[in-house]
Amino acid sequence: MDPQLITLVALATLTSGMVGANNASNATATITGAKVTTHSRAAIIFATGLLMGAMLEGGKMSGAVFGRALEGGIGNWSVSVVLGITLGMTIIATGMGLPLPVTQALYGAAIGSGIFLGVPLNVAGIMSVLISWFLTPIAAAGASFAISRLGRKAQAKDVRTGTVIYGVLTLATGFYTAYVLGANTIGLLSGMMKGGIGWEAALALAAASSAIGGIIFGRRVSTTVGERIATMGPQTAFACQLGGAITVHLFTQGGIPVSISHAVIGGVAGGALSKGSKALNAASWARLVALWFLTPAITLALAWLIHASAAA
Repeated sequence: MDPQLITLVALATLTSGMVGANNASNATATITGAKVTTHSRAAIIFATGLLMGAMLEGGKMSGAVFGRALEGGIGNWSVSVVLGITLGMTIIATGMGLPLPVTQALYGAAIGSGIFLGVPLNVAGIMSVLISWFLTPIAAAGASFAISRLGRKAQAKDVRTGTVIYGVLTLATGFYTAYVLGANTIGLLSGMMKGGIGWEAALALAAASSAIGGIIFGRRVSTTVGERIATMGPQTAFACQLGGAITVHLFTQGGIPVSISHAVIGGVAGGALSKGSKALNAASWARLVALWFLTPAITLALAWLIHASAAA
């Protein structure tokens, strides 16, 4: 087997696993943050939803990089560079307990590789993605704010009954969030790898590795999203999950890769703001926003530098 292909498969497996540990685990954050169930049970819900989303709708993202961003391929070695940079960034963010926007990391590295290799850029496609990144947390926050307010108007008179209802709804929306992540982010990763190992193999590898990574290593980032950036109860958790998931799912229908971190965290902000601004943790928010802005710039520069060093 081609050594470059072996490297690509190894990096794809590790990267997808770290996506599960970091970004995909956001699907369980509000479930555990609201104390609806244990992390172990939430991880199983996440893995099931992720696999279904990848299988049923992952194909909508197959041209998100090669087509929407780059008007040509970049070869197995360059894809390995993109995956390796994404993996490194994800490991660092996971060690810090921060939810990395994998879409931004991968997109930045792909564009940096394409620029060095002289692959034509689809400027209109890239701009549509950048605008979508900006709109994602705003739309998710607005949707979650509205859902939370509507939920309070329809709140059950019996506190115990209301808690049970919102607990069940939060579990359902956690599954839906994982489903959407499988369709969007896992579809995006698979689209990067399809030139080397084929679409079906790429999808199966990315989905399985991410599911396993989320089950085994996802607890720390789930705690950051679910407990540290806002104070939530079951009702707020339900609004956060649903608002974020709906936002990502809508972008998925157009084949636009957006960050599940942006959506879920935007949803957390909207749900928390419906309770008042004091429910937000400003320090955690500052770290997350800085990470969002820096990630694509860093990965673009790293990809260009790695290609330049290899060519020297």
